Amino acid sequence: MRIIYLFIDGIGFGKDDPDTNPFSRYATSYLSALGGRAPEESLVPGFVTHETDASLGLPGLPQSATGQTSLWTGLNGARVMGRHMTGFPGPTLRRVIYDWSIVLQYARRGRRASLLNAYSEAYIQRISHRPRLMSASTHIQVAAGQALKRLEDLEAGDAVYMDITHEIMHRLFPHLRARFPIRSPREVGADLVRIAKRYDLVLHEFFITDKAGHDMSWETAEWAIRTLEAFIDGIVATMDPENELLLVTSDHGNLEDLSRKTHTENRVPTLAFGAGADQLPASVQNLADIPAFIYKMADLPVALPDEADYLSEEARSSESG
Repeated sequence: MRIIYLFIDGIGFGKDDPDTNPFSRYATSYLSALGGRAPEESLVPGFVTHETDASLGLPGLPQSATGQTSLWTGLNGARVMGRHMTGFPGPTLRRVIYDWSIVLQYARRGRRASLLNAYSEAYIQRISHRPRLMSASTHIQVAAGQALKRLEDLEAGDAVYMDITHEIMHRLFPHLRARFPIRSPREVGADLVRIAKRYDLVLHEFFITDKAGHDMSWETAEWAIRTLEAFIDGIVATMDPENELLLVTSDHGNLEDLSRKTHTENRVPTLAFGAGADQLPASVQNLADIPAFIYKMADLPVALPDEADYLSEEARSSESG
């Protein structure tokens, strides 16, 4: 089975309140449940919207480093650290990622997996000089011995830019406008499915949602929601639901409450469509369950270890005390 795994940073289930929740105001299809409304009946039959626990059994606001480590490895990053950790993964979480990266597990078993995000030369240079600024998603690719995709891969049709449409790319790098025209998100979704045919598992990270939440930006929130719904629609319309599975999830809430700049404790969505989607609700309770579900659907024999093998000193002290 081929699997498309999309990570959308910082989205959770919020209230049906258009004064605070941009999903309530702008979402019209695949993300409408995050606005406190039931999913539209007009959605494609078999599309699953499932609430997933992002707290990972620890108190406090869920954070990026521990949440994303859980999503990309199947080990509970918050338990490993003894608390939620923000930002980029430090040495302890990196050890988990370099042992249990989902891309690495596929590669070790003769399957093809890849992170499809294309990175600018400026980003590549930045992380080469300051590797501590590498996100969990970039680590999962490097852990498998694979180079991060570059703009040349995007140009060749083997990658997707982080903003999907190239609009933000044009603001950051005006000199790239002629080389990479603005794209329709629905068209890019269809292209992603075609790229996925070359792999057994593909992944993509979209983080503008989390930035919009921290900035409390309604304008960016509207753009992101409309872009994502069209992007997902392009994927759903193009994929083969008998032999392919789409999964969409997040690491913590944020964008669903623009009355605050911080993350939320809300449950996050795990959306599924295609082969095996109906098995998701019984298999996934928290973020760390998703890789195990992927391995099950892909018939990939991966026996994940107990997090106890990786606990930080703080976590060991907490669990023993």
